Amino acid sequence: MTKYFILLSSGKDRPGIVDDISTLLFDKGANIEDSRMAVMGGCFSSMTLFSCTREQVEPIRGGLEDLRGLGLEAHLHEAEDPAGGTALAGLPLKFEMTAMDHPGIVQRVVRMLRKNDVNIESLETQVMGAPLSGAPLFDLRLEATVPADKSIGKVKEQLADLAGEMNLDLVFKV
Repeated sequence: MTKYFILLSSGKDRPGIVDDISTLLFDKGANIEDSRMAVMGGCFSSMTLFSCTREQVEPIRGGLEDLRGLGLEAHLHEAEDPAGGTALAGLPLKFEMTAMDHPGIVQRVVRMLRKNDVNIESLETQVMGAPLSGAPLFDLRLEATVPADKSIGKVKEQLADLAGEMNLDLVFKV
């Protein structure tokens, strides 16, 4: 029987971390299904969804010590079959917001979405220097699902109102 797990790992950034993670999983017979990896603040972080047999789980769990010996924190979490059909029924919502960086952008946006029972599937944020001034520019990219019983038009309207109130540039994506 196929089992699914998420390997969470993080540590000081250096070349070879992805090779270390993928080699552990490959050597133990697991298959990488999905992953998200990024460097933030000098740390490399990885979320890796993989599949394996029940018999392969314990050798993989034992291999986490090898990753820890290489300076990574590593944890396994049991996951569901991604093809299991547990996705919520609804309409996709995708947008990007850009603004001069200031506290509270993420919190206010996600709070408004939560009040509408919107399920966030992917959220990426980044602060970078503005092209001419070098001032801190905040960028937010989000993908979510609006429940079938909610009006996506009303959610978009609330997002536009919030963007106006917080001086955010909002662009809806298809």
